[in-house]
Amino acid sequence: MPRVLALLLGSLALVLAAASCEAPGSGVGGREAAALEPCDDPEALASWEAARAALARGDDRAALPRLQVAVTRCPDLVRAHCAYQDAARRLGGAAAEEMVARYTGLQLEGSPLPAYLRARLAETAYAQANELSELLSRYPSFAWGHLSLARVNRGQGRLSEALSGFGRALRNAEDLHEARLERGQVLGELGRNDEAAVDFRAYLAARPGDVAAMREFVGLLLYRIGRIDEALQWIDRLAASGDDSVALRMDRAAAQWRSGAVRAAVEGYVAVLEEQPDNARAALNVGLLYYEVVPQGEAGRRRRWPQARAAFRMFLAGADASDGHERFERTWAVPYRLRQIEALLGPAPTQPPQVEALRWQRGG
Repeated sequence: MPRVLALLLGSLALVLAAASCEAPGSGVGGREAAALEPCDDPEALASWEAARAALARGDDRAALPRLQVAVTRCPDLVRAHCAYQDAARRLGGAAAEEMVARYTGLQLEGSPLPAYLRARLAETAYAQANELSELLSRYPSFAWGHLSLARVNRGQGRLSEALSGFGRALRNAEDLHEARLERGQVLGELGRNDEAAVDFRAYLAARPGDVAAMREFVGLLLYRIGRIDEALQWIDRLAASGDDSVALRMDRAAAQWRSGAVRAAVEGYVAVLEEQPDNARAALNVGLLYYEVVPQGEAGRRRRWPQARAAFRMFLAGADASDGHERFERTWAVPYRLRQIEALLGPAPTQPPQVEALRWQRGG
């Protein structure tokens, strides 16, 4: 195997993630790159669109020849170059070897793009950062270079440097939308959630079809900022786009819980359990609602705690804990609540609990 290909295929996953370009869109990288990205070649544009469609369905092999046409006929299509590099890397073998040969043979003078594309093939994050820094010393307004260096810094845990880098990318190319999304993500990682929400809103205004970003924004609004009404609006948008996932239905139930629509929340979680009886988080949340939120006084506890007990037992019998919160609940909190329930109601039934027992009952 040629040495350069071996280096490429052995690169750290961190470097690959840091170097990646997001889905196609508009926007280019600064004054030195004023000619980058526009393309008026119909065959190149048709090939690029066909490649995007193939990549969207996960078909790298079908995308590859289309990408080769696009970057050959329109050599300044930055995102097409990135997509070609990434698809060839994933395919490996001859596809990766041919791709590496193409980019290692590029002349480095006259444009920042060849050096940038070669930097994406660096063996380590350290080497990539050095190459990008050297590139930016010669082309300080090249927004793509700032974007990729910010990604490397983020991957290395240097969040303040990453934040500054995403900002520099946007100052030099305000329509480099992925920089806005990733700056929002870093702001969230730093706990600056309100600022993060500003970037998410701006990004989604420019890229309204990015379902993954919408889902991430819902999580930010719902679980970290507490903007329930806005979260529900985005949940509705996702549902309207055809998202009927369990994750989205769990988010809707959580939003309903936090907005005081307790019955709707219970019914949402129970519907998830009908589809996934071992969904531990759904069972835990039903138990918490019936144990803490719904009952009013001892009469309410006697009415609802049998359902809470059934839900907690389903939680303990469900899938393994997915995080520290569930481990705490499984080890300490739920067993404690079950003892409290037993002290009021007596021993639990011997038969395993059923989802049907969790349905909302008339009269409360």
